[in-house]
Amino acid sequence: MNNLPEFIKPLLWDVNIANLNLNLDQKFIIERVLEYGDLDSFNFILKTFDKNTIVNTLKTSKKLSTKSGNFYALVLNIDKQELLCIQKPFTQKQNRFNTTSIF
Repeated sequence: MNNLPEFIKPLLWDVNIANLNLNLDQKFIIERVLEYGDLDSFNFILKTFDKNTIVNTLKTSKKLSTKSGNFYALVLNIDKQELLCIQKPFTQKQNRFNTTSIF
């Protein structure tokens, strides 16, 4: 059972909310709020989870956008260089059309 407020549930559109556990799924919930949430949902995670858990999720998440990472690094006073989501992408974009000639 979970005690998620109604305004958080739309952020979790692709999962069965009845199966979520606030302790076991805290990283997932925090990531969704940081990426898609508003001020109310951010205040909810601040009240619900330990600040160190939120900061650690922000630092280690590969699912957050660069924009969200930069914003919350400023809000939580974290050096943005510590965030994985801001580092060089883990996968390289492939160029489908080689612009250099082999001849």
